[in-house]
This record gives sequence, structure tokens and C-alpha cells, in this order.
Amino acid sequence: MHEAGILEDCTRRLQEDNDKALFKFIRRRIRKDVDYAKDIIAIADERLHLDRGTYKHSAKNLVRTEYGLDENNLQAFLGLTDQLGYIFPVKPNNAIDYDNPFMRPIFPQVLYENFFKGPQSFALCYAASFPVAHGRKEIPIGMLCLVTTAIYMALHDIAYENDRLSIQRKAASWDAEYADVMRFLVALKNKSPYGFSTMMAKLYEQASHGQQLQSRVNRVRDALAKINFDKLGTGSL
Repeated sequence: MHEAGILEDCTRRLQEDNDKALFKFIRRRIRKDVDYAKDIIAIADERLHLDRGTYKHSAKNLVRTEYGLDENNLQAFLGLTDQLGYIFPVKPNNAIDYDNPFMRPIFPQVLYENFFKGPQSFALCYAASFPVAHGRKEIPIGMLCLVTTAIYMALHDIAYENDRLSIQRKAASWDAEYADVMRFLVALKNKSPYGFSTMMAKLYEQASHGQQLQSRVNRVRDALAKINFDKLGTGSL
């Protein structure tokens, strides 16, 4: 599932960059050469594992404050992660707000740090990768899954910071949580399509700090479209 998402993103980038020849070559080669297809998936998998660490590191800097963790981290972790409790915000009366999943400040913060921050951010370079519904840009499901799982694993690491868990056990925990969050989001979308769209649009609005980001490829294309090339260079300084 992770690898497929990265491959889909790469496909969109190739199409957006109008590199049709390269796109067609890769597509033909993947269909004909199983080993080549496996190599492509291995590259995507390696990229994902590198990115996982980056996402988790950015989340780890925020989770203690967000969730008020203290020395009893393990018990707190178990309480937060039961029934995906960590995705729900808390009302002023300390009741859990089950109607607004992912509306905790940590979610747009981690989204911003990993996808929106800086002049070379993913959101700025690949603005067209974000879906649009009801006239609003939204966070892609896969992106929210990655960030949510990173927050979960940051909580997991803090809870078990005195235990030496193997890389394999941590990877298994990541994969299991990612799958659960994906199932939750798909079910949420099926049960309330408009509510789901509103939620994803709010996350985009908060993570982007209200900016209407435009793809760099589109910026160049749109600027070129405004030029009358017959008059290029004929003006005076």
C-alpha cells in the first residue's frame, strides 16, 4: 500500500513535468520486466523508510506537550491509543470530542513541518497532487495516514523508551497502525463524504497556513502563456 502510493505520486510528477517519453518507457518496462518492477518498488520502499524516520522525528518533538505525557508514559500511551483515542481532540470540559477526529493541533503541525514548510516543500513543488472537492483543496488520505502513524510511533517510542525493541517489531507496529488508520479514513469517507471532505479541507487550510499554493510547474506554464513571443525583447528599459 505504501509503495503503491509513492509510485502513484511519481507517476503524477512525471505527467505534471510533461516527461511523457520517460513515463511511457517506465510503464512499458514495468509491464515487461518483473525484476525491474521489483527494483522500482524496492526504491519506493527505501524512500518510505527514510521518510518514516523524518516524520516520526518531527512528531516526537510535539507529542509530549500535545498529550501531556509524564513519567507514566506507558499507561498514558495505552489509554491514548485504545480505539484510536489519540486522533480525537479534547473539549474544554475534558470530554473527548469524537465528532472532530484529527482536529488536534499536532496533526496540521506535523503536516506543515513535513509537507508545507520551506520554499522547496512538497506542497509548493507539487501543489497539483492535492485533491480538490467542493472548491476546496484537501489533504490526501495517504498523507494523513503517514502523519498519523508517525504520531502514533512517536508516542510508542516514548512509552517504550526504556525497552530495546527490534527494528522488525517497530516496522510491524508502523504497518499495523497505518493499515488501521487507512481503514478508519476509508470508512469515514464512505459514511459521510461531505463531512470527510470538510475535515480534510480544514486540515489543508491549517497545515498550509491559509496559503493557496500553486505548483511550480504551473507557475512557469502560466507565466509563459501570457507572453507575446512576437514582441519578446522589443520593449525599452
